[in-house]
Amino acid sequence: MLIAIFMAFVAAQATAMWGGHDYVQRTTGLTYAEYVHQGFGQLVAVTFLTLITVAIVARKAPRATSVDRALLTTALGLLGSLALAVVASALYRMHVYQEAYGFTVMRLLVTGFELWMGFLLVLVLIATALRTGRWIPRAALVSGALLILGIGLMNPEAWVAEHNIERYAQIGKIDLHYLRSLGPDATPAIIEGLPRGLAECIIAAPQDSGSLIDWNLGRSRAAQAAEGFPDAVRLGCEG
Repeated sequence: MLIAIFMAFVAAQATAMWGGHDYVQRTTGLTYAEYVHQGFGQLVAVTFLTLITVAIVARKAPRATSVDRALLTTALGLLGSLALAVVASALYRMHVYQEAYGFTVMRLLVTGFELWMGFLLVLVLIATALRTGRWIPRAALVSGALLILGIGLMNPEAWVAEHNIERYAQIGKIDLHYLRSLGPDATPAIIEGLPRGLAECIIAAPQDSGSLIDWNLGRSRAAQAAEGFPDAVRLGCEG
């Protein structure tokens, strides 16, 4: 029944799931944000239903005969594949949103969460093929921890600043207000990637207290990169 529901949903939502800019622009009343939120909500619901169903079926489904095992493998494989289609749609919607409005830390975190949801579904497919899934909870916990660690190591604010600057080089538009809201981790990328005058509209020279207790690697790098910049953001700069 769940497979039938998923198949009907994917068929009915095919245009919305993969419509991209054309779909959003010709659909009255639908914003890019709503387009992304729909995809994220669908992803969470589908992943939750899939994992709950797999957990129940793994305990209750008969495996006495080869036919039973073949039916179970086929059903769970099809269920996981349909769920992965929804994951791909959610990631595509976020890509469309970022193309339209640029990158933010929140959008980066949501993308990471969506990828993790997809990874969990891949684990389900692997467990289905191996016909054992007792290791899935541990794998989910470890992968979640690695995701958090990886996001920290990639320096999200610097990554967002770099990609928004690359987008600025391509289309000539940049959100100065959002770049000003980023922390010191983004300062070196902003100074390196933007013309001096535009960078001065975004950042102010960080004030280093000189105290070891207050020391922070991001602020230290920002202070070094921003040497000679004004102490305050210049007036008259517009985003």
